[in-house]
Amino acid sequence: MAWTIDHIIFFSFLILNVILGLKSSKGITSITQYAIGDRNFSTAVLVSTLVATWISGSFFANILIETYKTGLYYFIPVLFEVVCFFIVGYFFIPRMSEFLGKLSIAEAMNDIYGQKVRIVTSISGFIFVSGLIAVQLKIAGSVFEYILNINSLYGIILSGLIITLYSTLGGIKSVTFTDVIQFFTFATILPVIVYYFFFGVDGITIVFSLAKNPNFNFSDIFIFSNDKIWKLISLSIYMVIPAFNPAIFQRIAMSKTLKQAQDSFYILSFIVFVLILLVGWLSVLLMFRENFTGSANIIHSLFDITPPIYKGLLLIGIVAMVMSTIDSYINSSSVLITHDFINVFTKLKNELLTARVVSFLLGMSGILLSLKDIGIFRLAVLTASFYMCIVTVPFIMAVLGYRTPYEKAVLAGMAGGFLVNTLWMLLDITIIDGVIPAMLVNWLVLVIMHKYYYSKEKINIVN
Repeated sequence: MAWTIDHIIFFSFLILNVILGLKSSKGITSITQYAIGDRNFSTAVLVSTLVATWISGSFFANILIETYKTGLYYFIPVLFEVVCFFIVGYFFIPRMSEFLGKLSIAEAMNDIYGQKVRIVTSISGFIFVSGLIAVQLKIAGSVFEYILNINSLYGIILSGLIITLYSTLGGIKSVTFTDVIQFFTFATILPVIVYYFFFGVDGITIVFSLAKNPNFNFSDIFIFSNDKIWKLISLSIYMVIPAFNPAIFQRIAMSKTLKQAQDSFYILSFIVFVLILLVGWLSVLLMFRENFTGSANIIHSLFDITPPIYKGLLLIGIVAMVMSTIDSYINSSSVLITHDFINVFTKLKNELLTARVVSFLLGMSGILLSLKDIGIFRLAVLTASFYMCIVTVPFIMAVLGYRTPYEKAVLAGMAGGFLVNTLWMLLDITIIDGVIPAMLVNWLVLVIMHKYYYSKEKINIVN
C-alpha cells in the first residue's frame, strides 16, 4: 500500500484521538465520576457532546444513501428529529428536575416503578446500544476497507478495538473531551466537502430537475393512493417521539441545571437541522455528478470521486462521527449494565472496575453484531424500536405525571410492546414500522392493567 496525504491525515487524527482520550481519563476514582463526571460541564461542552453523540456515522450514511435512493420519502421524516429535540427542550426537560444527577435511565426507572422495571430497562438498553454500536462499526469498517484496502471484517475489528480502548479506560471525561474534538472536526469538514461538490454546479438547473423527479415532487408524494406515503408518515412519527435512550438521558442527567439542559437541546436542534440540510444537499449534488456511479456502495463511490486532501478530510469527518457516537454509548451502557443489572443481583466491591470490563465486552458484542449481514438503516431502526417499545412509553408517561404505583402494570405494558414489535418483524409487515403500534400497545396495556390493579385494590380495601 502506497501512503498518500489522505493516509497521513486519517491516521494522524486517529492517533491524536486515542492519545487525548487516554490522557483525559486520569483522576477517575468512582462509578459516579465514570458516568456523569462532577457535573461541572459548560454549556458549550454539553452541546458538543450532545451533537457528537447524535451525529453518527449512520446519520451521515443513512441521509446520504436514502435521500439518493428515495428522495423526500426519507429526507422529510429525518427533519422531524429537529422537532423532537425542540419538544424535549421545551416540554420535557422542565419536568425532569428529579433526574439530574442520576447515573442512568434504569436508575430513574427504579425510583419510579421498582427494581424489576430497572432490570428490564438495563437489558433493553444493552440490546439497543449493541445494535447502535454495530451500525457505526459497519461504517467504520467500510472506511478502513477503503483506505487500507483490507477486508471490511478487519476494518470493523480494528476500529472497534481502537474506540473501545479509550472508552473503556476514560469514562465520561474522556468521552466528552474527545467529543468536543470530533464535533469540531465533522462540523467544520462537512460544509467544506459540500462546497467542493457544489462549486461549478448550476443550482437552478438542479431544482428544476428535482421537480420532475417523482421522489422529490410533492404532488407525486402526498397522495394517499401512494403506498409509500404511509411509510413516510410512520417514519416521521417515529422520528418525532423522544426515545430518551441511555446516552441522551445521561446528557440531561449530567447537566448542572434544567436551564442548561434546555438551552443545550435548543442549540442541538438548530445544529442538527443545519447538518441534515448539508448531508441532504450533498446527496442531491451527487445525483447530478457526471462521474458518480451510484454503485451498491455509495460511500465508496463518494470516496472515489473526492480529490486528495478533500478525501482525507472526508474520511476523518466520517470516522469522527462514528467514534463520537460509539464512545458515548459504550460509556452510558456500561454504567447501565454494571450499576443497574449486575449490582442489583450482587453488591459489587469495585463498580468502577466492573464498568470498565463491561465497556470492553460491549465493544466486543458490537463487533460481533456488526458482522451480521443486515443493512445499516434496518439494523438501526430494529434495535432502536426494541428499546422504544419497551422503555420509552413508561418513562414518558412518568415525566408527564402518569405514574402507576403498580410495577406489574408497567411490566405487562413492556411485555405487550415487545410481543407486538416481535410479531411485526416475524410477519415481515413493511407498510409501516412496528414501533408505533408496539408503543401504542405498551401504553394501552399499561393503562388497562393499572385500572385492573387499582380496582382490585379498592375491592380488597372495602372487604
